[in-house]
Amino acid sequence: MIPETSGRYRPHRTEITWRRLALAFLLIVSLSGLGACASQPPVAPASDQDTVYRSKHYVVYTSATKRSVRDLASEFLGDPEKSWMIEEANSPERLQSGRAIVIPLVVRNKGGLTRAGFQTVPVLTYHRFGDNCDSPLCMPAKVFEQQIRYLKDSGFHTVTPDELLDFLHYRKPLPKKSVWITMDDGYRSTYKVAYPILKKYGFTATMFIYTEFVGASRLAVTWDQLKEMKVNGFSIGSHTITHSDLTKPLADESTDAFIARIRSELSESKKVIDKKLGQNTIVLAYPFGYYDRRAVNLAHEAGYQLAASVRRGGNPFFANPLALKRDQVLKRDMGTFKKRLKTFYPLVLE
Repeated sequence: MIPETSGRYRPHRTEITWRRLALAFLLIVSLSGLGACASQPPVAPASDQDTVYRSKHYVVYTSATKRSVRDLASEFLGDPEKSWMIEEANSPERLQSGRAIVIPLVVRNKGGLTRAGFQTVPVLTYHRFGDNCDSPLCMPAKVFEQQIRYLKDSGFHTVTPDELLDFLHYRKPLPKKSVWITMDDGYRSTYKVAYPILKKYGFTATMFIYTEFVGASRLAVTWDQLKEMKVNGFSIGSHTITHSDLTKPLADESTDAFIARIRSELSESKKVIDKKLGQNTIVLAYPFGYYDRRAVNLAHEAGYQLAASVRRGGNPFFANPLALKRDQVLKRDMGTFKKRLKTFYPLVLE
């Protein structure tokens, strides 16, 4: 079993500086409030009888005809996937037919900062699935569906690596209840069990594969199965070639030989995935969750923009994109699962 406290990386000056900057920015927010920022999306014309008020920042809208939030997001924001912006600006009751609702037209607060604290994005990690499981790394299908149903009923949104990267670079906001679901290694049970359940609830996930394992046995996912998952919105990332510890040299391995091997594990796995799936692979999961400064630097050199460990915790916008935290879902009780879903970190400024 992989220790939940795995990870040999320690924050360097850049990370510490980002944390101090975030705290400073939060102090500014507490004193002055958050202003509008980012670009204004295109606004399609709406009938005067439906629009109560319109400004460059928002629209107050009401209609005798019930319309879905996705339809309104498509009309006013140019993208139905931005429906969460309307949902978060209004109470559930106000979204009912005949009630005036607020439609924000500009993006505010891209980092999820408030006077009370800041937003964090939890990342859930699974390995394999089955009807009957005898290992903590195996999640029973019924329990997994219970967890995913809870996420759906609780209003969570699954995010893609690109969306998370935009958040971490302070380019675009994420829904308040955002979660990134990941699966490591490349077991076929991910395709057979987890994939259909996630699709059923309208969710996606990221699968991290080590390329030597793909198609190697009946337990492993195939390239054709990965292609199908990708077509349906799932993303595929690297878990290296052989699932080798990136922080520990082999017996009698010189430093130069060790660095060359790690560089190959990172770059060659990316090349294989890029070629097989016709993509630019930007996400990596460190094998065993182990990483150090050298591994981070080599991952960046290889072209990865996001990399994840299995150190427990959430990820605010100022987190290091190449040292993200993830929670392994090893226990099967819902109480423990819910504790892994912390989306806000309170911070009191005295």
